[in-house]
Amino acid sequence: MAIIKSITRTNDYTMKSGLTFCEAKYNDYTYNGEKYVRIQTFGSDDRIEKGKQSQVIHLNKETAEKLIEYLKESFDL
Repeated sequence: MAIIKSITRTNDYTMKSGLTFCEAKYNDYTYNGEKYVRIQTFGSDDRIEKGKQSQVIHLNKETAEKLIEYLKESFDL
């Protein structure tokens, strides 16, 4: 399990290929007395092993707040 300990914004990304769509699950939990959220993604319909977990992202309150700040900027919310 990997917990994102910091998150920074960068603008140096170039799309290299098309996007695929996948399903995701979200839950929150407490670990060592600290609250976390977990976003778990599952393979696209094109994946050979359908429904297999692809990535798991764990955020604590501080990284979630930073991500919310970036999302507000990106989508003008």
